[in-house]
Amino acid sequence: MKHILIIALMLGLLSCAFAQAVKLGYVNTDRLLLDSNEAAEVARLFALDKQNWTNQVKSLDDEIKQMERDFEIRRLTMNEATKRETQSRIDAKKTEAGRLLEEFFGDNGKAEQRYRELIDPLTKKIHDLIKKTAEDEKYTMIFDISMGSVLYAAPSIDLTEQILLELNKDTVKPTTELPPDQQGTEQPKPDEPKPPEGYKPPEDFKPEDYKP
Repeated sequence: MKHILIIALMLGLLSCAFAQAVKLGYVNTDRLLLDSNEAAEVARLFALDKQNWTNQVKSLDDEIKQMERDFEIRRLTMNEATKRETQSRIDAKKTEAGRLLEEFFGDNGKAEQRYRELIDPLTKKIHDLIKKTAEDEKYTMIFDISMGSVLYAAPSIDLTEQILLELNKDTVKPTTELPPDQQGTEQPKPDEPKPPEGYKPPEDFKPEDYKP
């Protein structure tokens, strides 16, 4: 319904063009986020934070596995009270791991909050640049072609490159090199900085499930 309304509005504007000058343009915000230097920096910072949280959960998971191995080795020499106490400690540690995983990667967890914290200023900056361009160059309306609501648009009214140049003019694209203390680990990918959806129980945790 939203797309239909947008298309109807566009057709209405075009029909008005015969009565008055209408200046239209469009941008591809997907490309702005993909190619802007600041988006690359957002992806880099988010990937580093997420790797840190993943390492914390993995460390706790390794501790649980070691506790379980020790329990299996010693259980034949334990009395029932000691077995129950040991199993209780393991269960408590699993609960802690689950809580930590939820805190980091659950709905509205630290990963999701951090991503919004990093990306919101950039999306506002893009919006402000588009608005400034529209006002300075007297555009009647600028559409976002990445929303899929534009059926056809002439390349001559594509403002994406113009906005991108303005967006990048005072910034430098970050390198993808990891800091010295993380050398040897897998390089985070900067093009998919999205928090993971859901999680597995701690005993099944695999760090690769939470890579960007």
